[in-house]
Amino acid sequence: MRIDGAWFPGEDKAIRPIVSGLVRLANGEWLEVSFLLDAGADRTVFSAAFLGVLQPMTRSGGEEILISGVGGAADSSTIDTAIGFIRDDGQLVTVRGIFSVFAQAESADLSVLGRDVTNNFTVIYDYPDKIIALLAPPHSCEIKSPA
Repeated sequence: MRIDGAWFPGEDKAIRPIVSGLVRLANGEWLEVSFLLDAGADRTVFSAAFLGVLQPMTRSGGEEILISGVGGAADSSTIDTAIGFIRDDGQLVTVRGIFSVFAQAESADLSVLGRDVTNNFTVIYDYPDKIIALLAPPHSCEIKSPA
């Protein structure tokens, strides 16, 4: 299985690894999401732009998840849903889990795809060849030394 991403220039002209995905809403429909692929992020967090549509799925009670990063702690809500990706053969693959949603727009411009999801895949960040890919069997990668 292969899920392709892309190196995408942001408004600030910085080139970032992006993977297109979907989030399942409370009504069962899927909404498109662009995720920043972040190997340093422990958790997947949706940007505050999705707070309005994801708020009906907010979990009450239970364990609070602390979201923090370079800028410090960030207010967030927790949801239980599925994230979907379109494979190279056109089929949908999903990852269910408990994810967070930033409460304030200044926390992040993009949703962040963290290791809670990417640990299900072999992740390739290849800037020189402009490849972003999430792999699972039967796809794999091999690192070879020059002959």
